[in-house]
Parts: sequence; C-alpha cells; structure tokens
Amino acid sequence: MIQHLSKYKEYIKKCGVGDNDVVADSRKSYISYLNGVSNHLNITISPSILSNENDVFELSNRLAEAKQVSPKTIINYGAAMKMYVNMVSSLGLKNN
Repeated sequence: MIQHLSKYKEYIKKCGVGDNDVVADSRKSYISYLNGVSNHLNITISPSILSNENDVFELSNRLAEAKQVSPKTIINYGAAMKMYVNMVSSLGLKNN
C-alpha cells in the first residue's frame, strides 16, 4: 500500500518520468516498484517511514537481507523510493 498514491502519480509525471517512453510505462513501473517494497517488507509506504535518503538505504538493506529480491530490482526500487522521498520533501508531507 502506498500513502499519497495520487500525489505520487502527479509528482512523477510533473518530474518527467515516462515522458519519452516508447515501449514501457515508467510511471506504472515506479508505482509497481513501491508496491513491491510494500509487499516484500509488509509495510505501508508513507512519509513516516520513507522521507529521507537514510530511509531509502535502510529499506534497501532490509530487502537485500531478505534475499527475495535481486540486486537489480533493489536498484529499481531505490529509484522509486528516492522519487517518493523527493515528493515528501517537495510537498511538505513529512508532518502530515
């Protein structure tokens, strides 16, 4: 589950994610990546647990330790998590 999903969709679109896609939809991929993090770690993606670079690092480490996700997938997940962190910061969602 992803808290502020509609805001995330708007934010990644505003940032240009997927603007040049021909084959795949990067925006859908980013959402899928966050859902993957949520499912693998059994957490809700929210500003309370994902609001800074250290959170991205910590969640990526937890994914690596679980050994259920490939290193390449963790890199993809990290990109989506960083974009979520940027959205939280940009929109001031940390205290909401």
